[in-house]
Amino acid sequence: MKSIINTLIEWLSFYPFKVAGRSMEPAISENTWVAVFKAGFRKREPLRFDVVRLEDPREPNHWILKRIVGLPGEAVALKAGELFVNGEQVTDPYAYCPDPPTDNIEWWPRDDEFVVLGDNRTRSTDSRKFGPVKRSSIRGRVRG
Repeated sequence: MKSIINTLIEWLSFYPFKVAGRSMEPAISENTWVAVFKAGFRKREPLRFDVVRLEDPREPNHWILKRIVGLPGEAVALKAGELFVNGEQVTDPYAYCPDPPTDNIEWWPRDDEFVVLGDNRTRSTDSRKFGPVKRSSIRGRVRG
């Protein structure tokens, strides 16, 4: 019974969101609709490669979609476009880089922070520009 109630709560917390921009292509195309579940992280914390809706840290009340690549307490790096976590290369099956990036960036998210990137690395404004994001800015789990 508890599982049915939790599923019902999640579905009642659903709302549609129209994607503006190409930062999540090719997985999520511009002008498509996705489902955002506000209660999507009630039962579990966000995981690596979850797509989330979050408030843009640079612009209050502006909402963006990004993919989590770094979790709290990890050492996260992009080296020539390749993702590294705690010194180990991690295969990112969602990264799309039509122009090979030359990024060499490192982050050390705190206990309540996440590193987020757009799938389309050449067209995304993400943690490379605004750093790790607070857990409180993540407002939903996205399903395309």
